[in-house]
Amino acid sequence: MKDESRLQDRYKKVEVASKLSSLIFTLSTFLLFTACSEVLYLSVEQMVPPEIMPAKAARSIGVVNNFSRHNVILVNEDAVLFPCDADSVKEQIALSFADAGVLDRVVVLDSILYPTDSITPHILTQAEVNDLCTYLDVDMLYSVDYACVTTNAAPSGIGRPVNAYLCSRIYLPDTDTLSGSGTLDKKSLEYWAYDTAEVRLFVPLVPRLLAEEAIEPCMPAWKERERVFYYDRLCYPLREAKVYVHEGNWEGAAAEWRTMAASKQRLRRFESAYNMALYYEMTDSIDQAIASLDLAAQLAMKKNRKTGATEQAIDTTLVGGYRTALVRRKQEIAKIDRYFSQMGK
Repeated sequence: MKDESRLQDRYKKVEVASKLSSLIFTLSTFLLFTACSEVLYLSVEQMVPPEIMPAKAARSIGVVNNFSRHNVILVNEDAVLFPCDADSVKEQIALSFADAGVLDRVVVLDSILYPTDSITPHILTQAEVNDLCTYLDVDMLYSVDYACVTTNAAPSGIGRPVNAYLCSRIYLPDTDTLSGSGTLDKKSLEYWAYDTAEVRLFVPLVPRLLAEEAIEPCMPAWKERERVFYYDRLCYPLREAKVYVHEGNWEGAAAEWRTMAASKQRLRRFESAYNMALYYEMTDSIDQAIASLDLAAQLAMKKNRKTGATEQAIDTTLVGGYRTALVRRKQEIAKIDRYFSQMGK
């Protein structure tokens, strides 16, 4: 009896060990396969609207010099000031507006008449803006208020930062009011120099560099955005879709991602919905992209069999972040359409 009891205990232990071994094997297999799932990063260029949107259709601009060497603002008491040619800055800004090809007409005004000994920028009154716009026959004004190059004194051979500053204002005519101020726009550039000679070599480049920075808030621009999509080297559709994405073949990638929509695995259905959102964005269907992300969020939830409560089965951090980006993208597209509509493009 004792031997039989020992045999039964031993059998139970072997049976438990067998179950534990099976559980460990299943868990390790699950971890092996799920560890292969990852996200790949993709950089895309998207047109973004200008920061400064005209209140009405604006097809022409007047660039004026509202600058005096006396009205320079130093960033600190130790700064060494190098003169900046305001006329060159003004002309380069006018050329940048013209080269952008969005406006039909760019007019350059030599200068604005105001006391030359003034030590502060002259903010135009609304009456002055209206008169100048009428005189130049333009829809808005771009005023260069000051530009300067500063650096800090340093012993020879020791590097120091060199800063180029531009302050400008954009004015819109308004016949219904007699007062008002323009939009303040400050830009700065930083350069590194080891001696005064290098600083002097940098100064002539400042007008062109500042002009490139100056018109950016006023024009649509291409900016690089980062997107991610799910990938698994052990999943054939995801593996094939990766190749199509890198080739720019979004229809091919979408065809592979769609095959996972009916998968028995919740994770694959989730990945399919998320990746399809990227396809819809790349094909300019933002509403469908948002709807696809909402589907992914639903697929990430499951019902607990014991409690009956709905709980999250898949991390949706990427879903929430991407949805926010798509809502912002939708707003950007609406602004871009309105901008070009106003410009008659």
